[in-house]
Amino acid sequence: MLDGYIDDLETGDVFRPIEYELTELIVTAYAHGVEELSEYFHSVNNRYGKLVRPPTLIHTERMRILEVNCTKEKRLSGQAAPDWRIHYEYHAENLSPAFVGERLVVTGMVPEVLIKRGRRINRYELFVQTADGRPVTRYREQMIMRYTPT
Repeated sequence: MLDGYIDDLETGDVFRPIEYELTELIVTAYAHGVEELSEYFHSVNNRYGKLVRPPTLIHTERMRILEVNCTKEKRLSGQAAPDWRIHYEYHAENLSPAFVGERLVVTGMVPEVLIKRGRRINRYELFVQTADGRPVTRYREQMIMRYTPT
């Protein structure tokens, strides 16, 4: 169910997309935060001649799309959820680079919610593309919900 907590998502939920312009600040601040030192993310002195979106930025885009679609929980805005979660497994397939100044569109869905070993697992699929339709990243993730340590 959209517009609740992340724990409320159900199999088949389709996220409302987010669209934003990739800025120099987003690229350089994120790269600095994850200690990525490549010139691709800090300088135009690379083979493309422009700043490139860090491939792992998909994790931030995931949090942004979840914040827009799960309105009772806004982690990027500082609101904590009542339960712990573990980002158990993910796979990001980077299809093409995105550059500062491009508009990016992030879409996604919940293909499956399942119970495994007594724990709820949400599976997500996200897709990032440029506003003109060029594929950038395909992302799949499994997140253990309502985790309680034993």
